[in-house]
Amino acid sequence: MMPGRHRRALCALAWLGLLGVTPVRAAGWATFPVDDSMSQTQAGAAQLRWHDALPTRGGPDLLDATMDVRIVLNVSPWIGKPARIYMLMPPLPLSSLSVQWTTSGVLLPGRLSGGQRQLVFQGVVAGARIEDLLRVAIAADAHDPATPRRVAFTFEIEVPSR
Repeated sequence: MMPGRHRRALCALAWLGLLGVTPVRAAGWATFPVDDSMSQTQAGAAQLRWHDALPTRGGPDLLDATMDVRIVLNVSPWIGKPARIYMLMPPLPLSSLSVQWTTSGVLLPGRLSGGQRQLVFQGVVAGARIEDLLRVAIAADAHDPATPRRVAFTFEIEVPSR
């Protein structure tokens, strides 16, 4: 494939991802949703608070929150298979909301904004569940009318299709 054609193909895949369409992944891999219904916030819902005691003049007034989330992923259908697991944030048109997290070491740390997905696990699935405690930091512009009150993250897994 010529470099220009390759670049156009990558751009097309990026646009499909932004539109919420799941493009076909690398040949030989299949993508499935992961059940995370046992995951839970440790101390209830996070409350956004002012980042600075005094709002800035002319710049964004940042709100932030930090919370602990116990992630429990049911990966029992894929025990023994090599896998890549991604955390997904739904598209949030025009929103400044972003999240960043650290982990206890089972999952990978990362950062997301609306419509993105981030790799959180790569390796062989050893057991029926993958569990970790995430420290999640949320940030948003206080004047952003597009910032949602709730955001539902999801997880998906890619495994070899053969």
